[in-house]
Order: sequence, then C-alpha cells, then structure tokens
Amino acid sequence: MKNTVLPFLCLLLTMASGMHQCRAQIYIGLHGGITLPQGDYADSRMSDYEWMFAQGHQHKAGAGRGWSAGLDVSYAMPFHPNLEALFAADYMQSGVSRDVQHYFDISYANRYSQCSRYTMQLPRFRHIPLLLGVRYKYPLTKTIHLYGQALGGINLRLISPWTLYFADASWPYAYREDDMQYNNMKRSTYTNATTAALRVGGGFIVKDLVTVGFDFNLIGAAPLAWDEEETVRYDIYGTVNEIQNTYHVDYYPIRPMLVTVSVGLRLKAFSGARHVQDW
Repeated sequence: MKNTVLPFLCLLLTMASGMHQCRAQIYIGLHGGITLPQGDYADSRMSDYEWMFAQGHQHKAGAGRGWSAGLDVSYAMPFHPNLEALFAADYMQSGVSRDVQHYFDISYANRYSQCSRYTMQLPRFRHIPLLLGVRYKYPLTKTIHLYGQALGGINLRLISPWTLYFADASWPYAYREDDMQYNNMKRSTYTNATTAALRVGGGFIVKDLVTVGFDFNLIGAAPLAWDEEETVRYDIYGTVNEIQNTYHVDYYPIRPMLVTVSVGLRLKAFSGARHVQDW
C-alpha cells in the first residue's frame, strides 16, 4: 500500500508546485500610424489623367503615403495568458503619390491655362479591414513582450471621385465649388468593392500598456469600375446649351499591399475570476 500511496502523494506535490492562478482578461486597444503602399499599388507611372487605367500600366494605382487608425479587442486565453484571440478594425487612407500630384500640376496647368479658373480633386484610397486572428506574446523582460500576430477577414475598398471643374469667362456658370463658379465638370465615380484581407505582423508591448506594431496588409484584388460623367455649358448667340456624356467603365483590378507602422495603447476592460491552472 505504501508503495502505491507515496508515489501518488509525490505526484500531487509536484503538480501543486507547478500550479498558479490565472484569469481570462479582455483588452481594448487604440492605435494609429502611417500607411506605406507597396508594389503595383504604389506604382505612379501614367500616361494621362486616368493614370490608373492607362494601357500598358494595368494594376497601377499611384497611391502615396497615408495614415491609419484602428481599434482592436483581445482576449487573453485563461489556459495560456500569452496567447490572445484578436479582433481588429481599421481605417486606412492614402492619397496619390507626389509623382502623380506633380504630373497633374504640370499637365492641367498647361491644358487649361486658357481658362479663367480650374480646380481638381484627386482620388483618395480608403480601406476598412475587419479582421479576426490570434496574437502570441513572448516575454523579453518583466515589462516588455515581443508579439507576433496573424489575422484574416474582409476589406471594404472605397475610392473618392476624381473631379475636375474648369471655367471659360464667356460661358454661363453651372457649378459652384470652393466658393468659385465653373461651367465645365468632369468626374469619375468609383464603385466600392469588398474583398478578402490578410494581415501578418508583430511588435512590442511595453508594461502591458503601450504597443508598437509593424504589419503587412494584403488586400484581395477587385476590378476597378467607375462611372464617367462630363457636362459642358456654353453660350451660342445668347442661347445656353448643355452637353452631358456619361458611360460606365470596368477595367483591370488593383491588388493593394500596404505596410502599416503604428503606436497604440491597450487598456484592460475585463478580468475574470481566478482559477487554478497547471502548466
């Protein structure tokens, strides 16, 4: 009997020495930073104002540096507090690159120099990813953790319209923009798209409060589609005439790739009851 009980008691003592108390915890994080487009998404080569859709330059977007902001909710697993289930929602915005902006400044300043005035609104690329995944924290010191994460989900792509207003002083005005009047308008209105999205990255968590992250975001390809609209008002012998042209265009897809560098804060929103867990 002793030969059976003593080893069992030794096993219980060994297990007890490895037990400690842990609890389920929920964190809410806020973060913001810069967005750096990569690959064809950042390619700024173009041949005309529709630089994204020029023949020979398919899939190019000419996106420039932008910014991002987001929210994440993480759940620290009670069986392994360094492993977290993660939900993230972000808003990422990029304008066109400096090369594209410079091209427009030169091209349209020359093309519409005979007009009394013109103004142009270049498109902005917006992405709203909603992602689920996991994060693993590895303790480097008592206050600093190195982490890695992988998430997947969906992304809503939004592109603001490309719009050009210009005016000839001898023609009747039809539009008001920025407290100025114009009689010609060209606009490309892009169709929204929902695609798959993937994010992998890592960073540091300091004192379980401050986060510094570096992530690679791959957005699924979606065809570009837009409605082209052009309206011109002009005066012939005292009669106001108006011409309107509209058509729909489907073109090659773009495949957004973005690197985001962010800094954030995470706050403990919930801490469950303690329970004993054997490691």
